[in-house]
Amino acid sequence: MFKLMKHIKEKYGNPPVIITENGMDDANRPFSKLESVLQNDKRIQYHNAYMTNLLDAIRKEGCNVHGYFVWSLLDNWEWNSGYTVQFGLYYIDYNNNLTRIPKASVEWFSKVLGQKAAVM
Repeated sequence: MFKLMKHIKEKYGNPPVIITENGMDDANRPFSKLESVLQNDKRIQYHNAYMTNLLDAIRKEGCNVHGYFVWSLLDNWEWNSGYTVQFGLYYIDYNNNLTRIPKASVEWFSKVLGQKAAVM
């Protein structure tokens, strides 16, 4: 991500950039315990790496990054995979009135965004 932002800056004159729908899928594990599904460390590591690179591109290279949006807020039906993968920060319990349950990544994002907002 750092190299890509630097490339965009150099090739296109540092236009405003907004990263949209960035995320990763995780296998839906319907027979796993809920606690295990909610502890989505892989997603936290993924977003941490991307956001660290973006922050470095902004601070070290002056890249004009204006936003970063996660794909996706909720687990949902994916065109190519149906319900076999999860993308969301919130788990959707399809067997319990579509209850939305925050995953560990929600708490992580809350802390990160709170820290960043205080710095800016």
